Amino acid sequence: MPLYHFDLVNPRTAVDEGDTELPDDIEAMDEADGIARRVLRERPEVKNGHYAIAVSNEDGEEICCVPLDIIHERIP
Repeated sequence: MPLYHFDLVNPRTAVDEGDTELPDDIEAMDEADGIARRVLRERPEVKNGHYAIAVSNEDGEEICCVPLDIIHERIP
């Protein structure tokens, strides 16, 4: 299974959110969405701070970048 790397980034900062093995790029994008939601729950001060979850594959190529500013809470 491919290895994907996740970082919390903004124009001035990068925080390593770790690596995980996932079946494909689509699963990695879904994981980035979940990480973004977790970060917003745990650190609401990052909202509107131009943060994003950047996803790269094991070759270092960027797969996607999920801006936290566009994430909305899910209604149960």
